[in-house]
Amino acid sequence: MDRTELEKKFGISGEELEKSAQAYESGDWPEGKTIRVGRPSIYNDDQLESVTFRLPRSRIRAIDEILVQKGETRSEFLREAVDKAIALTT
Repeated sequence: MDRTELEKKFGISGEELEKSAQAYESGDWPEGKTIRVGRPSIYNDDQLESVTFRLPRSRIRAIDEILVQKGETRSEFLREAVDKAIALTT
């Protein structure tokens, strides 16, 4: 894909992009246009931490079958399972 195709696809010219980059680097970036790299947070300001544990392969396959039907990721499924377990104990 060449520069012209990229500009058309994203709706911004190289000049506009350069102007925005200069504004950002000089501190003149407009309020409310802060750029965050990565996926948006699903828990607002509560930072996520990784938890690793092992499961039998058969359980992982069973989970994955459910996920295909629900259209979810493993992380979404496991967060929901933890939330339900916490709700049951409180």
